[in-house]
Amino acid sequence: MTPNRRTPGAHWGHRPLSFTKDSATLRRLLTALDRHYPIDLATISRTVTDALTLRLPLPERAWVDVTTLRLRGHLQLLLCEYDGDAEGPRILALHRDAYRQLALCDVFDEATPPLHAYELMRALAETTRAFADLHEEQ
Repeated sequence: MTPNRRTPGAHWGHRPLSFTKDSATLRRLLTALDRHYPIDLATISRTVTDALTLRLPLPERAWVDVTTLRLRGHLQLLLCEYDGDAEGPRILALHRDAYRQLALCDVFDEATPPLHAYELMRALAETTRAFADLHEEQ
């Protein structure tokens, strides 16, 4: 080995992971991969139940952030399932709430007060539960 040899991977740029933010991109991605992921209602139900369990002292911010990320993923997957099926006013209202909450998730960061992050997580859980109920009905 020569002393000027670089370590493998040292020249690679380190960027944080970025996730898709809209259901159209997610749908195109899944179509390109030619995979259809089933909706796991048990996992969604467990995550929603954990998020909606009332906690008197606020939970740790890291737990809130991870739960919010999980709920975002569940909600985006459910939105892909019902993106074009907006027949009734109830479904249209759910879509508006879901996209508004997903847009709020993009604005929140570490500087957001813990109570606001906790409230957003609970709102995401309510909307995710409504879409999961809609999925069970069909």
